[in-house]
Amino acid sequence: MINPKPGAKIIFVSLNKILLFHRDNISTIRYPDHWQLVGGGIEIGETSEQALIREVKEEASYDLHDFKLLLKTIGDLGENVSVYISFINQSEILKFALGPGEGQEIGWFTLDDALSLKIAPGTRKLLIKYHELINQISTNQSI
Repeated sequence: MINPKPGAKIIFVSLNKILLFHRDNISTIRYPDHWQLVGGGIEIGETSEQALIREVKEEASYDLHDFKLLLKTIGDLGENVSVYISFINQSEILKFALGPGEGQEIGWFTLDDALSLKIAPGTRKLLIKYHELINQISTNQSI
């Protein structure tokens, strides 16, 4: 069995909402037509931070600059996953747009609305586990 690629994901928080990425509805990919956190696989020679910056640019057309490591965990295929968090000011929200050739859409959702969507299992676990922290960051407007 091939070892899965390690990954990097980010929880973007802006006021009372988080950003999610809607995966393509293609049967050959993991979790087709599911929503998930922005992020992806770490390529050979990349650090998790470099991979995250690249993935955010590809999927959300955003130049990531202010983020912190939240935790390192194991993904559902046994891969190492670094999870980051970032607070986004209202003025920055308009800088986010779906990257060309990437997924179906991106969207900002309250945590409750996000949890009612068809979301990838790993994203669901993280949002439930860090619900209180996400709310705190949203209230304090900083990480």
